[in-house]
Amino acid sequence: MAYVEWLRAARCLKITAIVLGVALVLIVALEYTFLVGSRSSLSGVELHTSTGDVNARKILDGATTTYSTLPDGTKRTTIVNAAKGIRVTVDDHGYFGRHVEIFERSVKGTEKLIGIGPVSFRRAAVPGGSVVTIDTNEPEDFAYLAAIATFVALIIATILGAPFARQNDGHLEIALTSPAPRTILGLGTMLADFAGIAAAWLMTVAMLFLAHVAQNAPNYTYGPLDTEVIVLGFAGVLAWYAMLCAATASMRRAYGVVLGISWPVAALVAVLAKADLGDAPMAQLVHWGATPLSWIDPFTYLHFGPAFTENGRPAGSLAVSLQNELPALLILALVYVTLAIVQWRRVEA
Repeated sequence: MAYVEWLRAARCLKITAIVLGVALVLIVALEYTFLVGSRSSLSGVELHTSTGDVNARKILDGATTTYSTLPDGTKRTTIVNAAKGIRVTVDDHGYFGRHVEIFERSVKGTEKLIGIGPVSFRRAAVPGGSVVTIDTNEPEDFAYLAAIATFVALIIATILGAPFARQNDGHLEIALTSPAPRTILGLGTMLADFAGIAAAWLMTVAMLFLAHVAQNAPNYTYGPLDTEVIVLGFAGVLAWYAMLCAATASMRRAYGVVLGISWPVAALVAVLAKADLGDAPMAQLVHWGATPLSWIDPFTYLHFGPAFTENGRPAGSLAVSLQNELPALLILALVYVTLAIVQWRRVEA
């Protein structure tokens, strides 16, 4: 039985490799289309600042453009629009990214720093106006790669998430001919699947790294947050896979329906339990019903850290907390694995 599951996991990894390969080609093509094509101009570049939209057409209309090369080989493009009080300096470092400064005369705005992956946006007040600074290929946390890889791993865990139901559907008699105890067979099967899930995680990280270095210099940082994201991600994937195994272990058919609705149901429960639904009786009833279900939902405890930062603080996402989420996910994983094995031991051929 475990051998069959190793083969199933291997087939799943082959398909995953093909999908990731296609994604790599598409990402690299998009990078060359949108990045390389705009290296020597601001065509298509649009910034949203606190004062409104500052776009290429506004900057270039009536502006004077000059090109120069700095002593270190950096290609500099300077665009000056005296009538509108705008000065743009673009330092193109090639493989190592670009540094853009946009000065706006008599434009006041609060200082702000926003980081999105390898790109950072800074706005600062200066005498006579303000400056927006954009840097590409900034040091990027490995946590971004780990979070995306964890998302892919969750998908693979869903695909592989009903090993016992597959055995029950016409193959249980053959599985029971093995001299090994059922518990050992069951754990070996789950181990094969999780090894495939971990391999898919590594493949995704490798694809994202190759997509990044195709156009940018490798510039990653690794810190405590990255370790937390990796550990929490793997615990969440394990709990999710074990939950699907427990939900389908005693089934013979129709387990595909369970796998298919698992994502929307789990996501909906996690959102309803945390959302402020108001004081209406029906809203309170929905919240009351979703809250206990969220306690056993792995999605409730899966946080990957901030998608971006503003003024050095996380924005747009919940922070990672190993002290709370990790124990809950490990307990859920243990409980679901036990439930899956117990159910499968009781299934008769």
